Amino acid sequence: MDDLVRGGLDLTVLDSVEVDPLREMDALQEVQLLDSRVCHLTSTAAILFELRTSLQFDVGNAALFVVRGLRSFDWNLPERRLPLTALTVVSSVPGRLSDSFHVRFEFFPKAHLSVVGSLAEFYVLESEGIGEVPPDYSSLDLEQVQDALPSWSSSCSLLQASMSR
Repeated sequence: MDDLVRGGLDLTVLDSVEVDPLREMDALQEVQLLDSRVCHLTSTAAILFELRTSLQFDVGNAALFVVRGLRSFDWNLPERRLPLTALTVVSSVPGRLSDSFHVRFEFFPKAHLSVVGSLAEFYVLESEGIGEVPPDYSSLDLEQVQDALPSWSSSCSLLQASMSR
């Protein structure tokens, strides 16, 4: 996954995504937010999603959303979450304004994330060794949940990709 974030891959050899979250509203409905990273040196944000809960995607179990030329990364979580709970996308709204790509995600329980940058990329991945269904957050501890989810260090195959400039 780090290779995708760093860039330099030839995306023309990959299949296009079935539903394109860089262009279509709510394409990521019901996926779960797993993690995000911001690299200030490269002005890049990367957002990792769980795809096994997706309403739109029939292939892959993980997704990576990368925004380059990062101008803004706004995360808002109004209150601390207890017990351990997945954050599920209820709305995703991508768009373009002149030379900027922007996307806003709304989550359940209540949280939101807005990202603005020059361009965006979206990757559908098959992460190895995590099983067919996501973990039950209510019956496992944090380490057990994390072991059953895609992560930055997961071995994975790249299935589909999309780019917005």
